[in-house]
Amino acid sequence: MIPSVASHSPIVARDWRDDRIDELERENAALRAKVCEQQTIIEALKRTIAALEGRIRQLEAQLRELEARLGKSSRNSSCPPSSDPPGAPPPSPPKRTGRNRGGQPGHPKHSRPLVPPERVTRTIVVKPEACRRCGDALEGDDPDPYRHQVTDVPKAVATVEEYQLHALDCAKCGISTRAELPAGVPAGQFGPRLQAMTSVCSGAYRMSKRAIEEMVEDFFDVPIALGSVANLEQATSEAVAGPVEEVARAIREQAVVHADETGWFEGSKRAWLWAAVSSHLALFLIRMSRGAKVAKELLGATFAGILISDRWSAYSWVDTARRQVCWAHLLRQFRGFQDHGPEARAIGEALEFLTDTMFHSWHRVRDGTSTRAAFQEFIERLREHVVARLREGTSCSVQAVAGRCREILELEPALWTFAYVEGVEPTNNIGEHRIRHGVMWRKTSFGTDSPSGSRFVERILTVVTTLRMQRRNVLDYVTAVCEAALHGHAPPSLLPAEAPAS
Repeated sequence: MIPSVASHSPIVARDWRDDRIDELERENAALRAKVCEQQTIIEALKRTIAALEGRIRQLEAQLRELEARLGKSSRNSSCPPSSDPPGAPPPSPPKRTGRNRGGQPGHPKHSRPLVPPERVTRTIVVKPEACRRCGDALEGDDPDPYRHQVTDVPKAVATVEEYQLHALDCAKCGISTRAELPAGVPAGQFGPRLQAMTSVCSGAYRMSKRAIEEMVEDFFDVPIALGSVANLEQATSEAVAGPVEEVARAIREQAVVHADETGWFEGSKRAWLWAAVSSHLALFLIRMSRGAKVAKELLGATFAGILISDRWSAYSWVDTARRQVCWAHLLRQFRGFQDHGPEARAIGEALEFLTDTMFHSWHRVRDGTSTRAAFQEFIERLREHVVARLREGTSCSVQAVAGRCREILELEPALWTFAYVEGVEPTNNIGEHRIRHGVMWRKTSFGTDSPSGSRFVERILTVVTTLRMQRRNVLDYVTAVCEAALHGHAPPSLLPAEAPAS
């Protein structure tokens, strides 16, 4: 007997539900797969976003660094003022006082003093002939006449001395003998003062050889070749070598020395002009390196004085207890911190304020309105705040700022030497001022062509700077040295007649 359809309907209904369940499970599996796929995409997007955010932070830091470089000037870095772009503010903007320019009411009058009577070349007596009111004739003398002096330079004509060297034949043997130049007479065609003048024009006034050639001919009617100018400079360089070496030995024994260095060129190669300056002496060297080896040559490997300089690593061999780090450099760097974002700006502003406060108190000590003992007590309190801000800066997110703060902290004892040692300044302004003459010479001459040219530059800079610090006449001294070389005598010394107090 065949079963009816109705008897199998429960089985058919159960199969339909199973198919629907299978279909729903497949749909759920597809949804789960799609969810997993979406989660994978989301995770990938999260990683991409994190990478992009990191890249953005990196680019922002790079942008801040580039903006800081673009805004770098002599006011917020160690760059010289000559490197400032057009329109940059001056290194130290003058503070407005509200007063008019020029001399202020009550200031001492500055006028050119009259030269003493023994210096007067000619005296011309001028008397009025008639009264300015009635016209009657005037006679007599004024016991205290008004003196008006006019200073002028007479036309300078070079003197020419001719030495006629006779050659005579011997009546006995027939040999001809020519006379030799007397002792002290130059073998060349120019005397010691003209030799000294050409060297001083170059070393003291930064004149080019072409300008010296034209000046000598215009002023003294003396034709001179460019090669002769160079030869005279080399002869002067050899003549002053001894006095310069004497300065080198003396500078290494000074109690306080300022040191600085700047770029130079010898031929087509990079070189460096070094300077060591004391109260009355200055020594210059031109070397191909900016390393510690040259610094030891400049100061002496056994240098035992106090060194005032910037934080350049070439001076790190000098004990920190005998160093004074230049606060002017530090102040410019603290200002430079403020160009690296809000976090660095807060650190830089705090350090700049502390530095300005220190300078204000130091100026009172220097002017005599405050005692050094009171200043030392103030420094002890100020030092704690400076160190705290520098340590805070070491954890700054701007690596350039953090690195600078760590470097300064390594030399922290050398920040305060000036407060405890008489004769030590908180800045290296003296060294920078003395080397500035060499910087200007480099800009006009583009350096030197040979080692012999570098020796002349370093020696004549030593001579000129030292003499000016001692208020001695440069031309007279160089002339005396050249004359001494011609006669084989010892050259005059560059050292001061009385050694300054240490």
